[in-house]
Amino acid sequence: MPDMHVKLQSTGHPTANAWITDLVSPIMGPGWGSFGTLGMGSLSAFHNSSIGNRVDMRVLSLWLLVLVAVAAVEANVIVDDDTCYRNKKRGVCEPESLCEFNFNIGDLNFNQSCRVKDGVNLYPQQIHLAFAGKKAGTAMTVSWATFEDVTDSSVWVGDSEDTLELVETPVSSLSYYSDKEYNLFHHHATITGLRPRTKYFYKVGSRSDDKYTSDVYSFMTARPATDDSTFHALIYGDLGDGENSVDTIADITKLTSDDIDLVYHLGDISYADDDFLTLNQAAGFFYEEVYNKWMNAMMSLMSRVPYMVLVGNHEAECHSPRCQISRKKRNALGNYTAYNTRFKMPYEESSGALNMWHSFDHGPIHFTSISSETDYPGAPTNRMTLWVKNGDFGDQLSWIEADLKKAHANRANVPWIFVGMHRPMYSVLNSKNDVPTEQTALIQAAFEELFLKYEVDVVLAGHKHYYERELPVANSKAVMDGVSDDYAVYDNPQAPVHILTGGAGQVEGMSEPPSNTASWNAASDYEHFGFSMLEANRTTLVWKYVLSADQSVRDEFVMHKTDTERP
Repeated sequence: MPDMHVKLQSTGHPTANAWITDLVSPIMGPGWGSFGTLGMGSLSAFHNSSIGNRVDMRVLSLWLLVLVAVAAVEANVIVDDDTCYRNKKRGVCEPESLCEFNFNIGDLNFNQSCRVKDGVNLYPQQIHLAFAGKKAGTAMTVSWATFEDVTDSSVWVGDSEDTLELVETPVSSLSYYSDKEYNLFHHHATITGLRPRTKYFYKVGSRSDDKYTSDVYSFMTARPATDDSTFHALIYGDLGDGENSVDTIADITKLTSDDIDLVYHLGDISYADDDFLTLNQAAGFFYEEVYNKWMNAMMSLMSRVPYMVLVGNHEAECHSPRCQISRKKRNALGNYTAYNTRFKMPYEESSGALNMWHSFDHGPIHFTSISSETDYPGAPTNRMTLWVKNGDFGDQLSWIEADLKKAHANRANVPWIFVGMHRPMYSVLNSKNDVPTEQTALIQAAFEELFLKYEVDVVLAGHKHYYERELPVANSKAVMDGVSDDYAVYDNPQAPVHILTGGAGQVEGMSEPPSNTASWNAASDYEHFGFSMLEANRTTLVWKYVLSADQSVRDEFVMHKTDTERP
């Protein structure tokens, strides 16, 4: 976790208003300067203007406070011993990939004895896994990061810790942002020729210097379609780093490949773009620090269990004032660049578009991950400046149809089809008289016909910071065939089941609960942070919503499938 040092420096402008106009006009576009001196009257006029209608006034107000107070900010990222701290519960120095216990005479506490490892800039950190390969269980992508470019980055694999062998496979090295004090290189290596449902051991790092290789970790490859046993998966959206996610991260990072087969994160991953929403960070550039901290905090899980992600609105760009007044930062951190560089999903194998849309099989389930953020009619812009363009990754709708058509034709082998996307199609809050409104209406118009045509079983989403489970629903109407009176069993449901699980613990807190109701809503929790657990085999799904604070089960239901096609 690089340490951030913020230096304040005066610009020399004669008045704060003139300086604000100079900075904000390029961000907000023509017309901003006409509002003159800043005060409540001019803010009200701005809010009622065509410009103001395009901007969230709460965000703008925070921006103005920051810009009035800070004339220029320089954020330098350095790695030193202050980066390290002792986790009392685990008894280790964290982040583990960067720090170690190294007592020196004179240390007054354990935190002081946590120091940066020698050669930390070359040492692998943020290690994570993703399923790969056209056929389930035959490949795995291993990813990691280093602060300096390790030109001989490599991966070793074996059936045991003592039998690791160097794998001759290409290792990419990508960097999307750097400044005079900071750079981070992201390495991806796909290991092929593996056996399904098999445990392997691995390490990553420099081929020429053992000092810069990681510890040995292990992973389990994906289950083949012929595997009839039950597996477990962890599913949630909207996690992030901060006080609200402490319980969730503590719960899930205890899990191993013996407990779960995979994690499916439904967008809004680290909330690095919210780096400026805390007072002590409002004036600085902390985007990279937040992302790095989150990925190192999650490494104990992600290095052992494949961590499959899809895109959310908080992956779009850096939203802080510091980013928006810097063309370099805007360009480097815009259009989902950090997300598409840090992770590598199986988009090549599934003919997708970077990490924006892709698919994979695991045992009896085909997972289709799509973008609710880009590339469909009415997609949101997710931008803070008027001229920035996000999206344009390709013809997503044609890809979705082709992917679902292929999956539907393969139901005899892989009977379940799940679609994951960040924003929900059905959400009680965003409905009126049971019909989706606003962005959910646009999502429904773009995708629902395809979901119905190819008989998608489950649609997973986040975005709203709470939990909802819906009844089987099609065209805004509940389809009750096979649904028990208590809504606890769905027996061969005749329409997709939509589940919203976006309350994992994001920094923004729980969303405001709806005041309305919807006839297709079966269960909800608008108060507690939590995550979802899936148990699945070829004929049965068991779904549980688990509260992060005490691991109690808040909602549970069962789906049965004995028919591969709906009548």
